[in-house]
Amino acid sequence: MATCGEWNLLRTLGSGAYSEVKLARNKTSGDLCALKIMKKDMGYDGGMDDIVKNEVEIMKNLSHPNIINLIDFSDTEQYKQANGASEDVFYLALELANGGELFDFIAQTGKFSEEVARFYFHQLCDAFEYLHGNGISHRDMKPENIMLDNEFNLKLADFGFSSNQAKNESRKGTDNYMAPEIHLGQKYSGQCVDLFAAGIILFIMVAQHPPFNKASPKDPHYKTISANRPDLFWKLHSRNKPGGLEFFSPEFRELISSMLSFDPVHRPSLAEVRSSAWYTATVPSYDEVKEEFNQRKAALDESSAQEDQPFPTEEVDPSVFTRRTVHRGVGGELEDATKLPSLERNCVEYVPEFKRYTQFFSKSDLESLFNTLALFADKVTTEFEFSPEEYSSTLNILQEEKMVSMTVNILDAGDDTYCVEAVKNNGDRFVFNDVYNKMKQFFGGHANASEPASE
Repeated sequence: MATCGEWNLLRTLGSGAYSEVKLARNKTSGDLCALKIMKKDMGYDGGMDDIVKNEVEIMKNLSHPNIINLIDFSDTEQYKQANGASEDVFYLALELANGGELFDFIAQTGKFSEEVARFYFHQLCDAFEYLHGNGISHRDMKPENIMLDNEFNLKLADFGFSSNQAKNESRKGTDNYMAPEIHLGQKYSGQCVDLFAAGIILFIMVAQHPPFNKASPKDPHYKTISANRPDLFWKLHSRNKPGGLEFFSPEFRELISSMLSFDPVHRPSLAEVRSSAWYTATVPSYDEVKEEFNQRKAALDESSAQEDQPFPTEEVDPSVFTRRTVHRGVGGELEDATKLPSLERNCVEYVPEFKRYTQFFSKSDLESLFNTLALFADKVTTEFEFSPEEYSSTLNILQEEKMVSMTVNILDAGDDTYCVEAVKNNGDRFVFNDVYNKMKQFFGGHANASEPASE
């Protein structure tokens, strides 16, 4: 088993350009965490030491119920892989938000009512009030960084780009959620761009899709905002909605239009957002929200069972497992069929304390599941690579002119049951969820079990 300091590394939860996040268990206490590991030789131009130190310095002083807590940090540990190789790394041991990502939940179970969205927007604004009140801006607000705990409370994650400066000029964040002043290369307030991204996130909660691709006057949807024509913006977004324009309440439209204004001077402050007519309207109780979420989760689990559906019976070409990368084309040749060493694969253990909404369970035998994953990779994806050591594959899929990278793991859930989970590595969150649903349908009758009961 791979280790890092006092932590046993169970499996990968996600990865970025300069880091990996592992599900880890403490060797002594048995506690779980999300271990963010950064290699020291990544060669990042900004200086990896400075980036890590900035994140640690900010996080170690944070304590709020809607913010992920920093448990531990080390800049002198070794990441020891299962094969014996090791390297020097930094790591951050972070509180595990074991309820999954908020937007995977929306993508898999449906949009929120404005009332439920208001409940979570209140929690997000509570986190902002704490951060901004301490002179800190997040600067990378996006769906991937909004998690849920096992009681369905919001947790704000990933402070790698956070800042304690009043004004910023570095281009930090994710394109789709950046305010226009960042795209224009202007100096900007980190707190102001946090609220701009929060407006996008609030819109997604209610509409189940983004308001635009990029906050640029060239974007067909955002240009209506930048031209001060919010009426056209809402007309565009109401075309296919039940009830048309009335799908969105007038108070919601007014708040979103102001939060997404092109000129930061015209956007409301956090205090003004919190005093708006939409924000101060009725909020459901925690118990009401929890009951709805439990019902949604139960319906999702039920819909994942496809035991009455057929599943692929074709045997995959064994060479699929040994191609390092495959570029597929109609009638085209396979490129780079480099053979990997022949190793016995290990089925990684499923950890019930950490759940995803992009997972399903199966009583089918392991090799049949892996064969089906290989068929999906070979027939559907743009390129793929199989792990030589685990029942896992990294898949790259081009869809809607957007490339998404995801890792699919087959995990041993015990009681002759396996968990098939999809993990987004990078790319569009909504395309990822669409691809996951296609993969689940491809598995068909292999999705034939529920999660084994925990002891």
